[in-house]
Parts: sequence; C-alpha cells; structure tokens
Amino acid sequence: MLLRAFLSAGIDTTVFGLGNVLHLLARHPDAYDKLRADPELLRAAIDEAMRVEPVAQQVFRTTARETALGGATLADNYKVMLLIGSSNRDPRQWPNADTFDIERRPRGTLTFGAGIHGCVGQVIARLEIEALLTVLMKRVRRFHVAGTPELYLNNTLRGLATLPLAIETA
Repeated sequence: MLLRAFLSAGIDTTVFGLGNVLHLLARHPDAYDKLRADPELLRAAIDEAMRVEPVAQQVFRTTARETALGGATLADNYKVMLLIGSSNRDPRQWPNADTFDIERRPRGTLTFGAGIHGCVGQVIARLEIEALLTVLMKRVRRFHVAGTPELYLNNTLRGLATLPLAIETA
C-alpha cells in the first residue's frame, strides 16, 4: 500500500506540479531570470509555485471530537473539507497572496498537508521537479506560452491537460 501511495501520489503531484511551475515561470519571465541567475532560489520557487497553484485543491477530514472552529462548534465525527487552494492565498498569512514571488519562503502552506496527513509523494515530486528544472535552467533561456493551456478536469486535482510552450534555448 505504501509503495502504491508513493507511485500514484508522486506521479500526479510531479506531472501537475511541473506543469503548474512551468506555466507560472512562462507567465513571469522576470522570476525565471532571477531563478537562472540564482539557482539557490529553486526550492523556494517550487514551493512558491505549489503555494500559488497547489495540485490538490481540497482534502477531507473527520473531527475526532467536538471542536470549535471559527465561532462554530463541529460535532464529533463531523466531516470537514479544507480548501487548500484558498488557504494558500489567505492574505492574513501571505502578504500579496496572489503574487508569484520566488524570493518568498512559503513555509506553513497546506499544499502537501502536514504531520500524519502529509503527502507521501511530496519528497519525490519536489526532487523530480527540482532535477528537471535544474537541467532546463541551463538549457532554456525563456519559456513562452504558445497557445491556450487547458485545465485537466478533475474534482480534486488542479493541473493542466495541455500547456503549449515555445522555448528559447540558452
């Protein structure tokens, strides 16, 4: 079961995460220039992209006991849906929350869950995205969106079915 979780979670997170990162870098060429000039920003850039465009948009949890939340009382065994995409853009937590800023250190996002509910595939996904972007930064001077990207239609995941890019080589 653990191996299956690694493989399935890692694949979705990697494929959709990479597409979302590339789409953001193509739309923000100044950020890509900064990244190429300072590859030490790569991990922060990936985390920031995952904050702005998280692959998983929602998770469901069940309360283990009666719980107070935002002025309401939730009963024991109550079903709760957490909207990750929304929480990662909370302006109380993230100044200029809608801005993609690769110099931001986005700690505390809910992109990959937390604690015992953390995504098992997150380490693999980050590593694969980082490895691919490391190679691309050496060979690609600029990404350009070369058409209209299409969202992959799914109830819980946010990713692209297509991302037409034109590439300028370095």
